[in-house]
Amino acid sequence: MSPAPERKVGNLPAPLTTFVGRRREVSAAKRLLAESRLVTLTGIGGVGKTRLALQAAGEVQRNFRDGAWLVELSALHDPDLVPNAVATSFRLHDLAARSPTDLLVDFLGDADLLVLLDNCEHLVGAASEMVDLLLRKCPGLRVLATSRESLDVGGEAVLRVPPLPVPDPDSPPTLRAMPSYESATLFVERAEAAVPGFAVTEGNRAAIARICHRLDGLPLAIELAAARVRVLSPEQILERLTDRYRLLTAGSRVAPSRLQTLRLSVDWSYELCTPDERRLWSWLSVFAGEFELDAVEGVCVQAESGDTLGLVGSLVDKSILIAERSGSVVRYRMLEMLREYGQEKLEEAGERAQCQRRHLNWYHALITNSEADWVGPRQVEIIARLTRETANLREVLDFCATGSGEAATGVQMAKALFPFWFCKGMLDEGRRWFARVFDASDEVPDPIRVAALCDASLLAGMQEDFAAASGLIARAQPLARVLDDPYVDALVLHAAGRQALYQGECVRAVELLEGALGPFRAHPDPQRLVCTLVSLGLAAGMGGDTDLGTAYHEEVLSITRSNGESKYQAQAIYILGLALWRRGERERGAGLFAEALSLTRPVADHFAGEGCLEGMAWAAADAQQGERSAILAGAAEGMRRAMGVPLVAIPTMLEYHEECRSQCRRILGDRAFEAAFSRGAALGFAEAVEFALARQDGTEPTRAQSDVPTASMRVAIPTAPTSVLTPRQREVAELVARGLTDREIAETLMIALRTAEGHVERVLTKLGFGSRTQIAAWVTEQRDESTP
Repeated sequence: MSPAPERKVGNLPAPLTTFVGRRREVSAAKRLLAESRLVTLTGIGGVGKTRLALQAAGEVQRNFRDGAWLVELSALHDPDLVPNAVATSFRLHDLAARSPTDLLVDFLGDADLLVLLDNCEHLVGAASEMVDLLLRKCPGLRVLATSRESLDVGGEAVLRVPPLPVPDPDSPPTLRAMPSYESATLFVERAEAAVPGFAVTEGNRAAIARICHRLDGLPLAIELAAARVRVLSPEQILERLTDRYRLLTAGSRVAPSRLQTLRLSVDWSYELCTPDERRLWSWLSVFAGEFELDAVEGVCVQAESGDTLGLVGSLVDKSILIAERSGSVVRYRMLEMLREYGQEKLEEAGERAQCQRRHLNWYHALITNSEADWVGPRQVEIIARLTRETANLREVLDFCATGSGEAATGVQMAKALFPFWFCKGMLDEGRRWFARVFDASDEVPDPIRVAALCDASLLAGMQEDFAAASGLIARAQPLARVLDDPYVDALVLHAAGRQALYQGECVRAVELLEGALGPFRAHPDPQRLVCTLVSLGLAAGMGGDTDLGTAYHEEVLSITRSNGESKYQAQAIYILGLALWRRGERERGAGLFAEALSLTRPVADHFAGEGCLEGMAWAAADAQQGERSAILAGAAEGMRRAMGVPLVAIPTMLEYHEECRSQCRRILGDRAFEAAFSRGAALGFAEAVEFALARQDGTEPTRAQSDVPTASMRVAIPTAPTSVLTPRQREVAELVARGLTDREIAETLMIALRTAEGHVERVLTKLGFGSRTQIAAWVTEQRDESTP
């Protein structure tokens, strides 16, 4: 006789579609429900709050004696009728003249049940009042609510529901890795439902990955896009997503009207905002990527009549803005579709040009102040801030270069950003922006333009594009002659001297650079002075005058240390290490390479960092540490490739570079050398620095320490690392990947079936997955990454 089916009390609807992903969020919701009597799921419309809440409620309803009950508020518009809607869900009818609230209190008084109060945002005040009353009067009641903002009731636990993780559009995952991205899995499953037989293939995987990224991982948008496979291929859908609101209009006829199309969903969010919140939303759309509160206060000061911080907080509460901590600051961002919607409203109000100009002015001031404080104690802070603001810097430079009448401002900003671009190894990007703002502006005799042309020549020279570098200097020279200013002449001399240095003409480089030194000493511009001293020290040392080169670098150290600066200090120490290495004092030189490398970490100086890694590879080879040397050499090579700079930036160092490679090959053999070199080349800057500085005791690193991922895929939202799984859970994951059922896993490991089921559930939870297929894809990817 088969056992009786488990009795489930309540009115939760049976799901019509599969539930994809959200394992972490479901687990978090269940945990919070065990700890708090009110849990509210918040997030932007279409992010999947209702579906997540139904899934979580369905999984816990057996824990409630009187079941789980859904109360849908989306169709209700009168706040006074909220208690009526709840009472109706319980089929409470009373002919006596009693209020619905009294009926609910009597009915729920000693009940043990869960109420899922769905779509509270447009009735948030009335819903909050009712929930607060019921929780006080009914001790066995728990409430799971969904809303675009919290209910703000005492004891409330809020779980923000994020969009689904998306693949990196510039490095789409492999076919085997696609299931590990919940957004891609959702697209494929809904496309299969729309067109039986649809499958992700080698030909369409990149388009699917880019669709998911373009739609911000928003489930509603992804489902609407997937429905379009009836008439369009994924590649065609991607092409038409430039106007996503027009394309994504094919929703379910039985869904709430605001969720039938993407446009209606965003309209609904907009209508729930106050007039001040709506205006701030539109003004914030001028920002690209992320931004911080001081930028909002500077750019949007005229966008609202109230308190800026309060309004920003309201937009976060209503899920229009996403607040994320970055180090010691909180940054805000908008989903791209919400940003585009805000830009439409900005255009309709005739305020777009004004707002863009305020955005430009604020970032112009930020960049100008950063340039002035570059050689000083704020350098680390400045580099971190400019790095965080990269998207907005690109936005304002693009505005300057595209017919705004601000091309001259663009030239000034590019000049001010030159030290940042150079430090970060962003040579290609810097050159592109210089070219664009030069093309958009007039060739006038102006000190800023001369400085910008000279700076652009340095970026070109570093990439050995000497023809372009010479052309830029040739453009600067006649402008400098017209100005007849010793400081401006020194800018040209410095640029010409650096080109000579890049080409190994040390004597000529020293002559030109020394001509620039006097005017720079007389001018309050420590960045130009320090940069010239560094160049002179390098040129003199390479030319054989090590004493003169050392003197210049000691002056650099004196200036930078007294100013609390890091970047040029690291360069000076590194080049002093080179001088010691050339003199045969290799142990002391290696020590300076490590000291300089530690200074490059807080400023992320890719140039000095690359040189130090190369030098430390030489030292490791000298110490017969073949694998360590090969990894360090590979890391340096990977950084050079990323920056587009030559094999060895300092020509006289080529012999040490080649000697290091030969030593490593003799120690390891060709195959082992190439494997270790490839592992090093796959390291990012921070990882490479950490590896180089981690072991200074003369011993060979272990295989575990030297192994690094070699897969080309970059993950937009990383999956949990292997280390989060216990050895037993890792073993279970391997068996799942082999296709074994829970019963087969239990038999293989000789454990109870319930224990095996628990292990699989915990693996899913820890990895944030929703299916066994995702576990299998993850295990496969881990194997690929660990194979040299």
